Amino acid sequence: MISFKKVFMRYPNGVTALNGLDLEIEEGEFVFVVGPSGAGKSTFIKLLLKELEPTKGKILLDGENITKVHTRRVPKIRKKIGVVFQDFRLLPNKTAYENIAFALEITRTKSKDVKPLVKKIMDLVGLKDKEKSKPNELSGGEQQRVSIARAIVNDPPILICDEPTGNLDPDTSWEIMKLLRNINKAGTTIIMVTHDKTIVNDMKQRVVAIENGRIVRDEISGVYGYDD
Repeated sequence: MISFKKVFMRYPNGVTALNGLDLEIEEGEFVFVVGPSGAGKSTFIKLLLKELEPTKGKILLDGENITKVHTRRVPKIRKKIGVVFQDFRLLPNKTAYENIAFALEITRTKSKDVKPLVKKIMDLVGLKDKEKSKPNELSGGEQQRVSIARAIVNDPPILICDEPTGNLDPDTSWEIMKLLRNINKAGTTIIMVTHDKTIVNDMKQRVVAIENGRIVRDEISGVYGYDD
């Protein structure tokens, strides 16, 4: 599904964020990406989303070399990837329903298909009674559920979660992790960047640790392994 082959990323200021990174992620995996701040985790995500181009190396997504594609292909590549952020990034003046529907509208989904798709996904994430609620009327956990619904409503094969529990209390964090686990069991490949040691250790999924732009540990049923 995803392959990084000897990927280097050096920023204009001279900082090397990735230093020959090699990584293979199979379809349907749940992978935690961990490491200290500045290790290269954010750069890894930005490269996968085509927000950056690597200095050197090759990135394959579903067999396609995305380091070589024309700019016009980028929207189609991004359609394969849903993204969930720590700060939710919901549109404040739109309801939960409208936030999710917006993701369908920008991908030019037929109007007649929008309502049934949004209702289905809101039911899946446990928000069927929150359609008319705006973000400021929702709890943090509910806002993150809207964010997840928006990320998966187009049925992408890959879901990237960037610190999705960072702004949530422990109980709510576990509710979100149960939801993500169910999404993964349904077939979606999930890559989650996190500093939450408890979640990583208790979930017992694959753990990829990055330090200084290199993978220093790659374990099935791994642990967080850091003190921060």
